[in-house]
Amino acid sequence: VLDRLKLVQLPEVYRLKTPALEIAVPQKDPQAYIQILSRHFPDEARGIRGFVEEMIAIADEVNQLSRRRGKFIKLLFPFQYPQMWHARNLTLADLVNEHVTDPQVQNVLSALWGYYGLPPSRLSGFYYANATGNYLKNGSYYIKERSQDLSNAIADVIETNGGSILYDSPARKILVKDGAVKGIELEGGEELSARAVVSNASALFTFQEMLPADIVPPDYLRKLTRYKPSISSFVVWLGLQGDITTKINAFSTFVSSGLNPDEDYASRIKGEIEKGSFGVAVYDNIYKGYSRPGTSTLQLIFLCGYEPWRQYESDYRSGRKEAYRREKERWTDILIRRADKELIPGLSSMIEVKEAATPLTNWRYTGNTEGAIYGFEQSMDNAFMNRIKNRTPVKGLYLASAWGNPGGGYGGVFRGGQGAFAAMMEDWGA
Repeated sequence: VLDRLKLVQLPEVYRLKTPALEIAVPQKDPQAYIQILSRHFPDEARGIRGFVEEMIAIADEVNQLSRRRGKFIKLLFPFQYPQMWHARNLTLADLVNEHVTDPQVQNVLSALWGYYGLPPSRLSGFYYANATGNYLKNGSYYIKERSQDLSNAIADVIETNGGSILYDSPARKILVKDGAVKGIELEGGEELSARAVVSNASALFTFQEMLPADIVPPDYLRKLTRYKPSISSFVVWLGLQGDITTKINAFSTFVSSGLNPDEDYASRIKGEIEKGSFGVAVYDNIYKGYSRPGTSTLQLIFLCGYEPWRQYESDYRSGRKEAYRREKERWTDILIRRADKELIPGLSSMIEVKEAATPLTNWRYTGNTEGAIYGFEQSMDNAFMNRIKNRTPVKGLYLASAWGNPGGGYGGVFRGGQGAFAAMMEDWGA
């Protein structure tokens, strides 16, 4: 797959804009990042260095473990992977607080928490450190021409290696015989036999709706229902007349609300689009020619809970979307006004095309419970060593998605597929 893709390095890991600070985090240069923050917060320079270096050490250990295909000797794990072991039971807040005491510095160092869906007080410190450490050390990239090229490449590799893909063919049931899977039933009733089934559907939907009620161990089902779906998203895409790169030179900017993380998270969950933090992505700053000459492409994203949209769920699923569309338009206009005021003056006057997606849109296209964009949230009871496994208690059934192990994001889901395949091969004795 990788050989079929062209990756373009982004101009920065991310850009952060708070009421008191504006910084751009450089690619593949953790030392420069340390120096930037240390100039702003000289009294915390030592702690800043310690935290950044710990994140990178954790990421390095994870990559080392991955090269060993996840194999380790349990008794030796604390000695072979001391940084991972240290972080195993720490929230992000715990991890940051070990190094710095200034609340402003703590918030800056954990500023990407929104990218992972939980505030520092609840987010797995290991999960944050692994992903962020990798970004800082190894860089972040976009797939040229579009991210759709990744899906196309995966499909091409499957088909050129003897596999086949059935499009527009939802799987509705997982068929079981004598305690083991025997295939699936498609919408419409067609059955496909299989030695193994790998589900990328919501784990809750997989075990609550797709399997016979008596096949799932009750304790496993109880455990699943204790886990929470992650946060969802409200996204606005804009087609602009004019060259936006003359107004802003970053690709990805996080615009902070100025609230502390717990308050900000609560604001997002309640759908307070007027004041929660949001992100801006300027695609034309990735590479020249992303948009047609004289135009630009922009994305605004506000992570939000499902509850503000639950009231529209029944009508939405029945095709009655008038009230839903009015609310979607209201949110869209508010987010555009905020981006115009706080980051890109004149944005509203440049818009030629606008489209938006809500948590219900996410559900419509992916089937994910509550429109969750990261599968199960990375809470302390379902992260790292506690994370749900890709091998399930139903023989022959595996998970490979954001709902499984290690979790959401491109890298997480790819590693989830790798882990599901490894478990399957072990079970087959291969």
